[in-house]
Amino acid sequence: MARLADYIGKFWTGAEVMYGVIIAMTFTSILRGSPAVLEIAFNKVILAALFCCIAWGIADGLFYVWERNYIIRRENKVIEFSKSPRQNESALSLIGEQLDDTILRNIPKENRLQLYEKLIQFLSGVEAKEYITPLQAVTIALGTFLLSAGAGLFVVFPFFIIPDVQKALIVSNLSGIFLLFGVGYLRAFDRDLFSKVLFGLGSSMVGIIIAAITVIFGG
Repeated sequence: MARLADYIGKFWTGAEVMYGVIIAMTFTSILRGSPAVLEIAFNKVILAALFCCIAWGIADGLFYVWERNYIIRRENKVIEFSKSPRQNESALSLIGEQLDDTILRNIPKENRLQLYEKLIQFLSGVEAKEYITPLQAVTIALGTFLLSAGAGLFVVFPFFIIPDVQKALIVSNLSGIFLLFGVGYLRAFDRDLFSKVLFGLGSSMVGIIIAAITVIFGG
């Protein structure tokens, strides 16, 4: 069975978890206030953090489904144009729009054009891609939702099991930082252990910086 990363890429799969953690930690930082504020805001803040992550997951999931369909349509259009010598210029234009902003921008324009022309020759012999199926759309939308909502729940869960709000906040922040570390670690899947740990520490620094900023500004 296809994974979410097969459709939106490993980078954005990890990014969804990071977004959920950042959103939740931004909300929960409000709970560093006075006891009077905590009594009034506690439930609303926790639920708002969780529901915001849920809303983000739904919105992003629908966006990725739309993007996936858009990309397939563009790719099919390039394949269609590549099969017709009269429309090769249109194919070159579309390929340039998609690839000029990638690593290929480091190649001189005239060399890129030669590469694109060679690419058109290959594309002229392939069939158009199938459009996204309902199952694929559900995989993308549901997978994105679960990542974002799950990350948010991971961060706010300590508040449901630890009575002391300030202690729960510390555990919550540590949980978020740990989750960010895990995302960074897994992103470096093809590197050695030392590099994986460095990537993990780099990602976890995001959570540490968020926590530090909220403390400095009285969050």
